[in-house]
Amino acid sequence: MKKSENKKQVKLLVGIINKEDENRFSEIVNECATSIHFSGIGHGTARSNYMSYFGFNEIEKRITMSLIPSNAEHSILSAIGHGLKLYLVGRGIAFTIPISTISNIINDAVLSGEAKSETAKRRAPISKKKEKKSMHELVIAVVNRKYTDVAIEAARTAGATGATVFHTKSINNKKAEVAIGTGISQETDSIFFLTSIEYKGKIMEAIRDGAGLKTEGGAVLFSLPVDDLVGIGRFEDYIDGEEYEK
Repeated sequence: MKKSENKKQVKLLVGIINKEDENRFSEIVNECATSIHFSGIGHGTARSNYMSYFGFNEIEKRITMSLIPSNAEHSILSAIGHGLKLYLVGRGIAFTIPISTISNIINDAVLSGEAKSETAKRRAPISKKKEKKSMHELVIAVVNRKYTDVAIEAARTAGATGATVFHTKSINNKKAEVAIGTGISQETDSIFFLTSIEYKGKIMEAIRDGAGLKTEGGAVLFSLPVDDLVGIGRFEDYIDGEEYEK
């Protein structure tokens, strides 16, 4: 295994998109760089007045995970933003998460060939990007499935505007359960909340109090840093919010 280097590394690109955009998502990324993709099904949930803001107006969503080279990160996000029209209401979001360690074989493969095709350049004509501090985090709550709604409602009261839910299950956690002093529900949901740093702590505290480990909800909570994103108002690199011509 290899720790990623600062200047040239592999990052995780996550897309929460409409199901009809699944193949196009990976095609756009492949036009910009060598990448590896995985996809699954999730369910978006938000109150009606938040539906369109986070693109959760459709119940079924595709959650894609792609390993990409960091030096193509901004070009890829811009290409996805334009190619899938994420500047329009309800189209979805895409964001990147840093990776600390990765297989040498995968690392070398992903970093081997950033595409320089004219197609990719036309799709994502990028101005110089200024370095900026990340302003978002991904909060993940793994909760007893019977208390998913309780966790989501608690998060909403703390400022969360939407969530994506995956059906999961707890396996082989007896040793950890002894260590933490409580059982973990077998049937769980993993809930993703993409939020600003301002609300991260409030959301996690609200879920902890309403459905945390010391309650019947039994939620296991953690968060991940988000490096960059498109799809929820982060369009400073777009020209007047319009799609570039192909």
